[in-house]
Amino acid sequence: MKFSGDSYITHNAHAATVLVAVGFTCLYTVAIVFFYCDWLFDLPGANPLWYGGLLNGLLCLTAAVVFLLSRKGRVREGSAIGVGSVSYLASLAAVLAASPSSSLLCAYVAAALAGVGAGLLIPLWFSRMGMLARNNSGYVLGISSLVSAPIALALDLLPDGALVGGCGVLVIASSVLLVVLRALPHQEETEPSHLLATAAEEPSDPLKRLAAPLAYVFILSLAYGVLDVVAMATPTATAADSGFASQGGGIVAIGVFLLYVPFGKGRYTALLNASLVVVATGLVFLPFLGGVYSIVLVVLTHVGWEIALLVSYALVIDVFRSDKQKLMGWSAAVFAFPRPGVVLGGLVASLVAEGSHFAFAQMTIIAFALLYLIMMGVWLLRTREKRAAERALRKRDELIKRYVRARDDVQMLACDELSAAHGLTKRETEILRLLAQGRDAAHIERTLFISRNTVKSYTKSLYAKLDVHSKQELIDLVNASLELDSISF
Repeated sequence: MKFSGDSYITHNAHAATVLVAVGFTCLYTVAIVFFYCDWLFDLPGANPLWYGGLLNGLLCLTAAVVFLLSRKGRVREGSAIGVGSVSYLASLAAVLAASPSSSLLCAYVAAALAGVGAGLLIPLWFSRMGMLARNNSGYVLGISSLVSAPIALALDLLPDGALVGGCGVLVIASSVLLVVLRALPHQEETEPSHLLATAAEEPSDPLKRLAAPLAYVFILSLAYGVLDVVAMATPTATAADSGFASQGGGIVAIGVFLLYVPFGKGRYTALLNASLVVVATGLVFLPFLGGVYSIVLVVLTHVGWEIALLVSYALVIDVFRSDKQKLMGWSAAVFAFPRPGVVLGGLVASLVAEGSHFAFAQMTIIAFALLYLIMMGVWLLRTREKRAAERALRKRDELIKRYVRARDDVQMLACDELSAAHGLTKRETEILRLLAQGRDAAHIERTLFISRNTVKSYTKSLYAKLDVHSKQELIDLVNASLELDSISF
């Protein structure tokens, strides 16, 4: 079937959107498998903190390298695709080697290599989303994340050999699509974005748009890291329960994000703070649930964390979509930013925990969440007041500009009437308009590109024709003409 004109462009845009969604889904599924690492707990003596430290540490290090290279415009997509794909495939081979031999070394090597693969390939897919129309990139982000979670859950139920094989196919498919879409042109924006606020509603500095979501993500990353360790240490819960509950909470969060996008009109503050209220409420009141308290806390915290992640991803794609290198660099930074918080939270929980129930850690995170809730409420109130004041100032300035333009137009008409009534030349009329505005000889000289003596000569002739003897008398004459015009009108 052949397409022509707008139909051909629309067809290509839809095809590109589908391919980006499929490719990101493939890679993000593999990333989820490594982040939740349910296969790790089958190995005797495995330490999730060591695994998480290596995975997130190498991810952050790789993201830092991508960010620094992007600032110099030296990120090479072909090299990034090759190194990232090989790293992920090597990490899967390490997982396969670790399973029968119970080799913790192979498991930790797999974590490190997976961190490198994610740090290189995830920013490339954010870059591909940036080439789509703004609304398409947001929906691709949400839908791909939603589809990835259940696929990852299904893969975790397979034997290790099948898990590795499935993930290998997904990595290869993702890499092939990255290459296919490498020459993808930017799609034209055909309608206002439903994802992001207009320029009048957002701060002019792009980084200010990212500051609040990133701060929210990092705070919840700390809380999530603490609560995940607490949940795994609870006698009534297992590590698998915690991981399964976290992924289930992530699916719920992505669903909420997708439902909110068409109705929120880019006002993500309401979504972020609604999530915070849910998390804080659970922290305060859910101890009455008894043994499942820790699991429910993990779910609630992960819901808020996942929503904040999606918001930060959508914002970074929109803010830097016009610059491919910056988009890759900042995407790498934003994707890696919350990972140290998770590791640090888990480490803190292990250090401050008291007894097998981690009661002290629970009370610590509850007090921290309440303090954060109060601080966020104060910050939101101040931000809303500041934005209201800025909007009032903009309206005032616009009214002043309109008044000045209207006054100048009326004054120009009065000058033209005086010019016609007294037989002024074109140059004399121009000088009359400037003098009526209160301009001096130097300004007239620069504006009309004439000499100072020429200005004096024309001014003298103008005064004689209008029968005035000074600039103030001339201004009074023009103002009197304005008053007569308004009376006659």
